[in-house]
Amino acid sequence: MNANVSFRHMESSSSLREYAESKLARTCDKYVQGKVDATAVMSVEKHWHIADFTLYIKGFTLKAKERSEDMYSSIDLALDKIEKQLRRHKDRLKDQQQGRSGHSRLFRMGVVAPLDNDGEYEDSEFQEDYDLYPAPEETNESGVDGSLEVKVEDGSTVKVLRNQEYSAQLMSLEEAVVQLDLLSDREFYIFTNTASQNINIVYKRHDGNVGLIETA
Repeated sequence: MNANVSFRHMESSSSLREYAESKLARTCDKYVQGKVDATAVMSVEKHWHIADFTLYIKGFTLKAKERSEDMYSSIDLALDKIEKQLRRHKDRLKDQQQGRSGHSRLFRMGVVAPLDNDGEYEDSEFQEDYDLYPAPEETNESGVDGSLEVKVEDGSTVKVLRNQEYSAQLMSLEEAVVQLDLLSDREFYIFTNTASQNINIVYKRHDGNVGLIETA
């Protein structure tokens, strides 16, 4: 999360900045995957301490402004509003998914990786890719020792790491594009299309548009 905290008509305070940033991060972590840009402006007018938050999550913007006689209380009140907005957005997506006919389909995801300089395979750097899709209760993870090794043209060896089964959530193409936008640090999103009931992939193109891969 990228947060910018500024102060108007009052002295800058590192403790207030740290409090606002840490509480905002905890709130967003519960509801948002991917990058969040946020601004927070702390100001004092007469006896009022005002906290003004704006969140830019690609696809929509959230705003909340509260005042009280204590800045910490104003931060709490404003972020309570932000959390309610995030919860409503998440609940709307959940209700839309529950009202649909059809079932989420499964797909398998692994990483094809070469040997490192020590002759070992390492998949920890791909953890963010796996975190995008929560692991099911029962997995078919083969592990490094049981993974598939392949010889490539230059004679080197690559291996499919953590070949594991996941669930592609049921949603419309429009909702998948929104999810891809919200996951601003991701290049693709896999979902089950409500129209076709097939696995689809939306991905970010270099020209700024969104590409679509449909399976039959």
